[in-house]
Amino acid sequence: MCAWLSTWMYGQSAQEYLKWVQTSLPDVPEWTEWQKRTGELPPDFSKLPKSNLLPDPLRFLDGRPVGHSAAEWTTRRNEIKQLFEKYVTGTFPPKPTIDKVVLLDEFKGNGYILRNVRVEFGPQGKGSVRVRVVIPNGEKGDRFPVMISPSLSGWGQTVVRRGYIHAGYAGSDFMDDGAPLKDLYPDYDFATLPRRAWLAQIVVDYLSTLPEVDMARIAINGYSRDGKMALIAAAFEDRIAAVLAGSTGVGGVVPWRFAGERGGGEGLESTTRMFPGWFVPRLRYFSGKEDYLPVDANLFLALIAPRAALLEWGYTDQVANGWAMEQAYYSAQKVYERIGQPERMSMLAVPGFHGSNDQEASIDWLDWQFGRSAKKWVNRFVFPWNFEAWRSYSNEIIDLSKYPKQNISAPLATSQAEWDKKSAELRRSVKWMLGETPLTLAPPPGETFFPRGGGGAGRPAPGPTEIGKGTIGNPGQLAPDVPSWVIAAGGTSYGWRAPEKDQVTSRRIRFGGVTGDLYYPVNTQEGKKLPVIVWLHGFHYPLGYMWVYRSDLHPVLALAKAGYAVLAYDQSGFGTRWNEAEHFYARFPHYSRLGKMVDDLKDAVDALQRDAIVDPSKIFVYGYTMGGTLGLYAAALDERIGGVVTIAGFTPMRTDTPDKGTSGMTRYSHLYGLTPRIGLFAGNESQLPYDYDELMALIAPRPVLVVQPQRDRDANIADVKAAVKRAQAIYTFGKAANKIELQEPDDYARLTDATQDKIIEWVKKNF
Repeated sequence: MCAWLSTWMYGQSAQEYLKWVQTSLPDVPEWTEWQKRTGELPPDFSKLPKSNLLPDPLRFLDGRPVGHSAAEWTTRRNEIKQLFEKYVTGTFPPKPTIDKVVLLDEFKGNGYILRNVRVEFGPQGKGSVRVRVVIPNGEKGDRFPVMISPSLSGWGQTVVRRGYIHAGYAGSDFMDDGAPLKDLYPDYDFATLPRRAWLAQIVVDYLSTLPEVDMARIAINGYSRDGKMALIAAAFEDRIAAVLAGSTGVGGVVPWRFAGERGGGEGLESTTRMFPGWFVPRLRYFSGKEDYLPVDANLFLALIAPRAALLEWGYTDQVANGWAMEQAYYSAQKVYERIGQPERMSMLAVPGFHGSNDQEASIDWLDWQFGRSAKKWVNRFVFPWNFEAWRSYSNEIIDLSKYPKQNISAPLATSQAEWDKKSAELRRSVKWMLGETPLTLAPPPGETFFPRGGGGAGRPAPGPTEIGKGTIGNPGQLAPDVPSWVIAAGGTSYGWRAPEKDQVTSRRIRFGGVTGDLYYPVNTQEGKKLPVIVWLHGFHYPLGYMWVYRSDLHPVLALAKAGYAVLAYDQSGFGTRWNEAEHFYARFPHYSRLGKMVDDLKDAVDALQRDAIVDPSKIFVYGYTMGGTLGLYAAALDERIGGVVTIAGFTPMRTDTPDKGTSGMTRYSHLYGLTPRIGLFAGNESQLPYDYDELMALIAPRPVLVVQPQRDRDANIADVKAAVKRAQAIYTFGKAANKIELQEPDDYARLTDATQDKIIEWVKKNF
């Protein structure tokens, strides 16, 4: 047990950070019992590298690059394994030999034989795992490839028909032979999913005794939590030649760093709270501090290299996050290329929510990987952004000599007249950065609204008490009505709780080719005009303006409950608009996705000003992470926006250099592909023509609330404070210094009920 007493960032000792975890995060009785029993304190974060970007698989923990020799990679691979065992999986016992195989029953079917066995192993033979093999009929001496599944039935019907042996074992929630291993190996702390994964090697040992098995072609599959298990099994068992991982979520192929509350989906905190036994308890210490975790999803894939891996996800799969999965792919692909096997890792995206799965396509891929088919697999990337490629085909260049270094310690202006002159130039710079808006058409009169179901004018909108009874989506549908599906699901998983959701109704609104939903209280009197708030979501790739937060009230519902009309819609490239990202820059190389979002918001304001229940003089925006960024840009350019709430929405770009570990200014250009032209200033951040202090100042004297959590890993808190202070000086010219405010909750970048309550209190005072 370690008891580090050093002082880290935030000026806290290990004991003080432990207290924060205990008082600020939701209680997890299993975790609390573990901490009291072991006395284990948080790790010394000062001794871990900090980076919001994925850990480089080809760089050791101490920062040294991995050389090109096989020995160097072997050393790094062993380091990665040890780090996973320490922080994620727990330690594994040595693999035991099989003591006995007990035949339970055997059945000869039409073209196959089905056999159930119990494989016994471990201390005094007390360990066991049930295995069901289904072997296709063949000629003597035939050897078949194998598909392992974490349940007895698994993919049996599909794979046997395709000429594979199916080997299902009791390694899932429904039948878990890994559970007794905790007591059988008390000196090892491997957690629930790793214990099930550890059993896979026993299954492989058993398969090696069957003459029909081709030991060079063994695959394992898993979906959701079983997909996490399958990845762990493949990472630690080299005889598994291929893994088919379906919608693993975090702890699998979705990186912790790119998920969680910022990603509008499950994350490290919610996973360790809802499923405390899945991984080792110390992982919970990294809630909100994922940037210090030495391993992530990309390194699981690196451990599997050069063996084959198929990563499957659904376009609107609420836990998948296809963008984050693609980032893990790009990172791990460096290892596959280094080893000389660039085609061994692949992606498969399918329509639908969590549960969407294409077994036949997966076997098509496996046939190719195992040399059973000549039909080559072609990856389709939904978010195929590459800054260097864009710079090449767009021919975008800048003359840095025309952009002088900015003195961020000097005031923005010393008088209103000076600011008026400067602000005009700043707006031109902002518009240039956002790019050239393509020709657009104004919406024809009378085409503003249409019913929730999206099925045409003949379909009625839900009544005041029917918000949870709209069209319910299902896995596999081609055009899911995500909001209706989420609201119908209800509960705490999505923040659409009863009775609050029963007090709100909505109708569909269309503007500039975008579809949104306008929510408002059910008791709104006819003819009453409400102040309206536009909810601008963050990096919520799967569900857009909805999310899988699993704790607090959804912001749309919280705002509507407070008496506001709320417009919510998916930003370009997110949720139901995922398909806008793939070809965006090929079609509009001199535009930007953030520019598109700003233009969409302008169209939304146009529509709201015409709406019967909206007070056109009271239109405000409320943005979280990426949405907070968008809100500042839009309000700086559109004076009809009456005010802004930005939550964890920015850190100043000129000081957001790579050494800060917060992703760097190039997050907007290189990582997310939101504003490519920002990347032209990479390495010359101080020469950016504007920054967030100027954006806030351009909004003056309209009210701005900056909510900057003190533990936000994406921001430098001191720099945010300085930016607000600089902008506030401009507000003083109009005697509106109290109209810009900074709130600093002692939290990481999440949107809790407590934080929302304080924001709504501020909104009521200022709006």
